[in-house]
Amino acid sequence: MVYAALAISGFTLAFTVLSFWWLHARRGSLEAAPPRTYAFIDRVRLRLPLAFFNTGAAALIVTDLRLVVEDAPSGQPLRWETTRSKLRPESDDGFAYATPFSIQGRATREVIAEFGHNRGWSPDPASRHRVQLQAKVHPVARMEGHRSV
Repeated sequence: MVYAALAISGFTLAFTVLSFWWLHARRGSLEAAPPRTYAFIDRVRLRLPLAFFNTGAAALIVTDLRLVVEDAPSGQPLRWETTRSKLRPESDDGFAYATPFSIQGRATREVIAEFGHNRGWSPDPASRHRVQLQAKVHPVARMEGHRSV
């Protein structure tokens, strides 16, 4: 009987610790829904309305974003340049420089991000390109969260 009580107590303690970790301390991953719309502006400026979801319990900080065009001749990713409040390019579209943002555990965050570069490549109208959104999540120092959009 003593061994059964010890086993049940040990199982209960392990279950409690693991449940606490799962509900309050687990670091999740970042997911992004593929955008259905976009805005393309002169030279290479692409605005995407992005919705991020943090699957874990702990908050995540997104410090940088980039967009990789898989068949671009330059091979260089489009850098995250600004954040906007409107998708449509207008004079009062809420210009803000690209700054880190946080996403609380099991929460979402909407961002209209503008990507671009000055390397001279411009896609032809009506052409199709596969892109991959990458995010640098703090404290990890490499780009992670590869997600095709």
